[in-house]
Amino acid sequence: MRHPSLFSDWPRQGAASLAVASLLGLSGCVEPYVPAVLDAPTKYLVVDGFLNGAGRTRIRLSRTQNIGTATAPPAEQGAKLSIVDETGRSYALAEQRPGFYVSDSLVLPAGRRYQLRISTTNAASYASDLVPLKVTPAFDKFKWTRQDGQLLFSFSTHDPSGSSRFYRWRLAETWEFNALYPSNIEFRGGIIVKRITPIFTCWHTEQPSTITQVSTASLSQDALSQQQVLAFSERSERVKIRYSLLLTQYAETAEEFAYNEILRKNTEAVGTVNDPLPSQLTGNVHRVDNPQEPVLGFVGAHTLVQQRLFINPQDLPAHKPDFYENPYANCQAPDTGEVVKPYFKYGVYYPASRIFADPDNVPTDLLYSQSTTYPVYGYLGGARECIDCRTRGSNIKPTFW
Repeated sequence: MRHPSLFSDWPRQGAASLAVASLLGLSGCVEPYVPAVLDAPTKYLVVDGFLNGAGRTRIRLSRTQNIGTATAPPAEQGAKLSIVDETGRSYALAEQRPGFYVSDSLVLPAGRRYQLRISTTNAASYASDLVPLKVTPAFDKFKWTRQDGQLLFSFSTHDPSGSSRFYRWRLAETWEFNALYPSNIEFRGGIIVKRITPIFTCWHTEQPSTITQVSTASLSQDALSQQQVLAFSERSERVKIRYSLLLTQYAETAEEFAYNEILRKNTEAVGTVNDPLPSQLTGNVHRVDNPQEPVLGFVGAHTLVQQRLFINPQDLPAHKPDFYENPYANCQAPDTGEVVKPYFKYGVYYPASRIFADPDNVPTDLLYSQSTTYPVYGYLGGARECIDCRTRGSNIKPTFW
């Protein structure tokens, strides 16, 4: 009955650094492939993030672990991180939470090369290669269109200087949705009370972990025209109430582009006999006193540009509610969860706490009688996934909404 919506906010290379070593479960006589770097007893450093030329730099440090481990990779805590340019000027990062390091909002001078330096608590020093700061061109257009029952999202951009050539982008989708049934009461402190916590309207955000990039190196102009980034059915629940798509674009160096292509092939295009075999990733981060030690990650330096669009109900043709995909197909209408009477003298009634203390059961409404002595004689209730929208999202409205 339950239909949870699972999504990951795992950073691009954080997830991919483990996915680089994902086990190939191919059938037949194909041998499983386990890269040595993730099957080794040594836990190697994983560096995830980039140097932001106009904003906050966010770097995640973790350690590799065996691919059979189900837990999240261990965070590298207590390290000292800094951005250093080729003139020696340094900008420090602070540990915001275990393994996550953030700088102040910076505007790095263009025309210089930058690197990330890391000192861990075991006195090991790491540094990324000096890389130029890539300035990402703005979007010329970001739009959506309807075609053959699909909603298509595309953008156009160009760099008159011809210095970008390598582009990568990320998507973040957010949409508003409702639970199937409203709830006016809740079980709080062992009793039924008027609902305080809103659970009917929520917002769901998804950030696809796929790596999407393209090169204009073979084109006469450094330009992308109507580059499609996403498509889905106009019957999707995503656009039933309100939908938003945030597009983030980065200009990369040729080296970072090549690294991400290998990463993409290793993590997305592996799984059948006809798919390419995974390749060994060689990033641009090295241990200073032991260059032979493997380090996972590529630290580039670039600015980013973002643009957000919305689709509102009035932007689409009017449809009946049953036009849209229904995530609640298995739900049943709220029914009498428990009938509560004093003393339970017939031995057939149970207190509401016996049902609604179970978090999978949610009360929705009071049942009233004609009696003035016992006006409330029971409660309606149902399954959480049909009544509590938080099973598929957050009831906190996004700041941009």
